[in-house]
Order: sequence, then structure tokens, then C-alpha cells
Amino acid sequence: MNIAIYSRKSRFSTSGDSIENQVQLCKEYAQRYDYKDTNFIIYEDEGFSGKNTNRPKFTELINDIKNKKIDVLMCYRLDRISRNVSDFSSTLELLEANSVAFVSIKEQFDTSTPMGRAMIYIASVFAQLERETIAERVRDNMIELAKNGYWLGGTTPLGYISIPVDYLDNDMTERKMYKLEKNEPEIETVKLIYKKYIELKSLNKVETYLMQHNYKTRKNGFYSLSSLKFILTNPVYVKANKDVIAYLSETGMNVSGAPDGKHGILIYNKTKTVSGKTTKDARDITEWVAAVSRHIGILDPEMWLDVQKTLADNRDSYPNMGKTHNALLTSILRCKCGSFMRINHGHISTKTGNCTYYYSCALKKRSKGSQCDNGNVKVSDIDESVVSYLENIGIKKDTILYNFIDFNKAQRKDITRSNRKGELITLISSKQNQITNLVNKLSMTDDDIAKILLAKIKTLKEEIATSELELKTIQEENKALDNQEIEIAMLGIMLDKCADIRNLAFEEQQQLIRMVLKNIVWDSDTGSLAIEPVESIIEGIKKKPH
Repeated sequence: MNIAIYSRKSRFSTSGDSIENQVQLCKEYAQRYDYKDTNFIIYEDEGFSGKNTNRPKFTELINDIKNKKIDVLMCYRLDRISRNVSDFSSTLELLEANSVAFVSIKEQFDTSTPMGRAMIYIASVFAQLERETIAERVRDNMIELAKNGYWLGGTTPLGYISIPVDYLDNDMTERKMYKLEKNEPEIETVKLIYKKYIELKSLNKVETYLMQHNYKTRKNGFYSLSSLKFILTNPVYVKANKDVIAYLSETGMNVSGAPDGKHGILIYNKTKTVSGKTTKDARDITEWVAAVSRHIGILDPEMWLDVQKTLADNRDSYPNMGKTHNALLTSILRCKCGSFMRINHGHISTKTGNCTYYYSCALKKRSKGSQCDNGNVKVSDIDESVVSYLENIGIKKDTILYNFIDFNKAQRKDITRSNRKGELITLISSKQNQITNLVNKLSMTDDDIAKILLAKIKTLKEEIATSELELKTIQEENKALDNQEIEIAMLGIMLDKCADIRNLAFEEQQQLIRMVLKNIVWDSDTGSLAIEPVESIIEGIKKKPH
């Protein structure tokens, strides 16, 4: 009987319910309840959580169960398998489908009985309930801290620094929280952003102004529209009064604390949490908590509310700008400065009535030329250059593929290695038969001869392990060659499309360009277009047939 013992511990330790202790207790249980002819197979996951089943040894265990190698699965405690009801139920169904009994020794559950199956399911429900209760309690505690005006971590708002402060919770356990303190140089930038928005009433114009005057973020980049909007809508900066509180309440937020016209406001519980981790998915605004904080605000409430009104007015009146032109190189053509190049309208011909389109540097346009001076280029000229380049690559298909195909064939013709694979399979089978024969003789020999036989069995097992490792290496090399053949075939298909690119639909041309080309860079100073294909094509172009 093969008994699989599964043990897990989230953190490494040698005490309490350590991996070693769990395994030993399971073995003692099996001996105490007289499991016959037992062969223990140990699966240990140390340093892995029970939140999900993404654990290496647990995955190996599941595969062995599916391959009918296990008769009984035994663990020290139910939550060693999983703390999630859905995962645990799926594991139980798998065990039942493969006629594998399950024993949890701590809870004395045994799925060989109907009552045992029912009790295990009930216990798993309570295990998940406990975990969800703990998570909910932690979240509630964080929200209560938020209502008291503490900064709970994350990216510190521009204009402030976060200072750690130790405190004791209700259980007299030492915890860490943070308070915000002013960062004077950054505060001046925040005030400038608000002032400019009130003056210009446009996020785009504020963005351009900051670029022209070389204002940079903490990471030495330019302020984007989204980062500016975040700063302009963040109540962390406002000296909260009753009007600000009323505004936030009208949006649906849960507002806490008494405004005093001095302290700012922090927003909590904005994003969802999955398995204890914060995600980017926003909660409904009715779940947000806006709390009067302990930090000092920097903007008068009238100014902050004026900005919110202007933002709302602009949002309501902003036109829906549709796409006016599709170009082959959108989102792949870059300026020499590193920014993407976008489509710009040129003049309309009086003769044809057609509009001329240009690729223009996005950074140059946003900064009104203060950060980049690269010249525009006609869409028709650049697109034609790229199409001709790909067409030429397609014509060179045979040259590009030659060395790849030649190398693969040479590897396939390695007769010695091919024979070696067959030799290893035969050798492993022969030694396994030898072990079987020696094991059969053990019961009919005295102790001295048994020791000799056991030593021989051990040697044979070591030789088999060495041969299996060599065989695995050969099999992996063959698999790599199979994958290479597929890659060569795919490359050949792409090159055929390159040769026929002028006859492809517009969408197919765009897709092909993104598959074959890695970079395209325009430099108006030299009038050059640098085109860099993917590595496989570069390698094929450089190689010469031999």
C-alpha cells in the first residue's frame, strides 16, 4: 500500500508543527492503526502558503494520484492541504475519482466512511471562514486607523514624506503606522500645478507648461496627464472645511472626522483586495473612506473646490475624438529621442483634395518643441520604405532559413546519439529486471547473502538513476529540436507573407510589421530610418550558406 504523506508549512522552522514533525506523526498514526505493507512517499512544501494549490510538491502529488501511484493520502492537519473550500473540494473529488482514501490525523477524519467525508467538508468550510474573518478583521482595523487620520503606506503623495511611528494595538502588540510631513520643494510644485490649472483650465496645457519649464517627477520623468489629474483630484492637499466634506459626501464616499480648515483628507479602501493582496481594480466609490487626517493641508478649500468644478466641466464638454487616420507604423515607429511618433494632419491638396499625413514626435508636440526638435516625416514615404524593406527580406527567405534547417538536419542525423537513446532504454529495463529478481531472492537467503544482494540492488538503482538522467537529457534535446522545427516553419510563413506584403490587407500588414520588426527609428537630422528586425531574422541574414 502506497501512503502519500503531504506536509506543508508557510515559514521554515524546526519546532511545533514543522515539516519533520508532521511527517513523523503521520507515520506513527499509520503504524498505530495497523496499515498493512505500507510504503511511505513523502511530499514536502516548506515556505508555501495554503491560500492556493500552486505548490511544487503538491502538484507532483496530484500528478502521482492521477497516475494511480497512491492508495492513501495522509496529512497532519486539514489546512495543510488547502485553506480554500473550492481548492479542497476539488482535491476531494480527485481523490474519490482515483479511489484514494484521505486521512487527516489531527481531526481524525477518514474518507473511507461517509461521516468522515461530510466532516472533512464541514471543517474545510470553517477553515476558510476563519481565514476570511481574519482578513476582514485586518481590513476593518486598517479602516479604523484611517478614520483616525493615519497614513497606511503606499506611494507617498507628492509634497509629503512619510515618517514611521510605532504604536501598541488593543492587544498591546507593537505595530507600525506612518504620518505625513511636508516636503517643501515638492509642495511648491503642487501649488504651481493647481495655480496653472486654474489659469489655463486644461490638463494638456499644464502638461506642456511643465515640460517647457523642465519640471520632473520623483523618477525624473515628465508629468503625464493621468498623474496631473491624480494630483488635482487628491483631497490630501486641501485644508478641509464643511464645504469640502459636503462635496466628498455628495460623490458617495464615507466621510469621517471633523474638518477644522487646517488638516488634509486621506482616501482609503479605494481598491479591491484578493488573497490579501491589493489589486488595481477600484471599489465602488460608496466603499471609499475619506478621513480628516493628522497632516497639515496646503491648499485653501476654495481653490481645491474650484479645480474640482473645472475638471467636471471639462469632462462633460470634452469632445469625442474619433480616429482620423490609420497608419502602418502606429505604436512601433519611434523618434530619435525615444518617444513614439503619432499621426498629424498636414495640408489638403487643392488639386486632389487629399490630406497629407505626417508622423510627428509625441514628446515634441506635448512640449511644444521644448524637449525635442526632430522633424516630421510623410506617412506615405516612411510606410513605403518599411514595406520595401520587408518585401526584400521575404525575397531572401531561402538564404535566411538555410542555416537553421541545415543545423536541425545535422542534429537529427546524429546516429550515435540516436542509438544511445535506444541503448539506455534497454539498459534501464534490464537493470530493473535484475532488481526484481534480486528482490525475489531476498526472502530465500540468509542475512549475509541478503546484505550482498541489498548492496547490489543499491548499485543497480544508482546506475539506473544515472542512465535515466542521460536519457532525460537526450529526450529534452530532441524536444528542443522539435520546437526548433516549428519555429523554422513559422519563420518561413512570416517570410512568405513579407514577400507578398503588398497584396495583404491593411490589418495583416500591421500585424506582420509588429511580428517581424523590433524597432523603427526616424532621425530627421540625418534623414535616416533605422529598421531593426527580430533576432532570428538578423541571425539568418548574417549567416552564409556553407
